[in-house]
Amino acid sequence: MMGRNLPRDLKVLSGAFFFLFMGAGAQQQFLLPHLRETTSWGTMQYSSILATVYISFMLWRLGIGHSIRALGEYRSIVLGSLTYTAFVGTVLSSRSYPLTLAMALLWGWGAASLWTTGGTRVLNISKRERYGTSSGVLYLCTGLGFTLGVVALGATRTRWGGDAMYGLALGLSLAGNLVLLFLSRGGVLPPHRPLGEVLKLMRTRRVKMVGSLQFVSALSFGLLLGTVADFLPQAYGWRSLLLTASFPLARALTSLGGGTLSDRIGRGKVLALALGTSGLALLTSAGWTTPLSLGLGILILGCQSGVVPTTSLALAGDVAEPERRPLVLGAMFFWRDLGVVTAILGGQYLRVALGTIRAPLIAFGLIFLACAVWSLKLEEVR
Repeated sequence: MMGRNLPRDLKVLSGAFFFLFMGAGAQQQFLLPHLRETTSWGTMQYSSILATVYISFMLWRLGIGHSIRALGEYRSIVLGSLTYTAFVGTVLSSRSYPLTLAMALLWGWGAASLWTTGGTRVLNISKRERYGTSSGVLYLCTGLGFTLGVVALGATRTRWGGDAMYGLALGLSLAGNLVLLFLSRGGVLPPHRPLGEVLKLMRTRRVKMVGSLQFVSALSFGLLLGTVADFLPQAYGWRSLLLTASFPLARALTSLGGGTLSDRIGRGKVLALALGTSGLALLTSAGWTTPLSLGLGILILGCQSGVVPTTSLALAGDVAEPERRPLVLGAMFFWRDLGVVTAILGGQYLRVALGTIRAPLIAFGLIFLACAVWSLKLEEVR
C-alpha cells in the first residue's frame, strides 16, 4: 500500500541504488582482502585506496554545487553513478596502483555527486512530514542491495575467485546505471555559493553538532570496511561472510523504521539510542572476541549505520529550503566521510601497531557512548 504513494523518482532512485550497492557498493567489503591477495602492496598502501575514495568524497562535498550547476541535476546523478562502475572495472582489469588511485579519486567525485543530488531529489519530491520515511526508503533499498551483494559476491569469490566476483559486481553496477535512465529530467539547481559561505555554514551550531555525530557514526562503517574486513576472513574463514552480511542487513532493516521513528519522537532521541547501543556493543565485542560477540556487535553497528544517515538526511530537510539543501547536505555529510577515512586508516594502524583488534573496538566504543549523551541536546540547538 505504501509503495503506491511513493513518488516515481523515489522508486527509480531506490531501484538504481539497490543495484549499484549490490555491485560497486558491496565490493568495498572485499576490496582490501582482494588487493592484499592480488597485489604486492603493503597494508597501509592497499588500505589507502579505499581511504582515498572517501577523502575525495569528503572534499567534493564542499564544492559539488559547482559541478551540479555545470552538469544539471539529472546528469550529475547519472554520471556520478557511472564512476561506481568505472572503479569496479578498473580493479577487475588492472593491478596498477597509480591508476587504481586515480579511479578512487574519480569515484569520490561521483559519490558526492550521486548522494548530494539524489538526496536532494528525494527531499524535494517528498512532503515535509514524510522526510524521514522517504529517506528511509532510499536507505532501505541501498542496504538491501548491499546485503545481497555481500552474500552473492562473497559466495562467488569463495567458489570462483576474485576476478569472477568483480565481473559480477560490474554487471550489477551496470544494471543500476540503466535504471537511472528512467529518472525524470530537470531538478533544482543550487545557487552559486563561494567556499567561504560553505565553511561558514559548517560552523553553525546545528550543522557542527550533526556533522560531529555523522563523523562518529561513520566510524562504524569505516571500521567494518577496514579493520574488520581485513581481520574476519583470516580469523573465521567462511563464517566471516555471515558476520559481514549482518551489518548491511541490519542497516537496511532499520533505515525505514529509524527515519519514521525520528519523524514521530524527534531526531535527537533516535540518534542517542543508536549511538548508545552501538557503543555498548563494541565494548562487549572487545571483551569477548568470539564469532557470537563480534556478530552481535556488527549487527548493532549496522542498526546504527542505518538510523543515523537517514535521520540526518531528514534533518537537512527540516532546516533548509530546497535550493540550499545541496549546501547543507555537503556541510553535514563532509564529516561522515572524514569518519570513514579515520576508521579505515586509524583502525588498521591501531591493529597493526598493537597487534590486536580489541584496541580500535574499545576506542570507538567509548566515543560512541560519549556522543550518545551529547546527541540528546540536538533538539535544543538551532
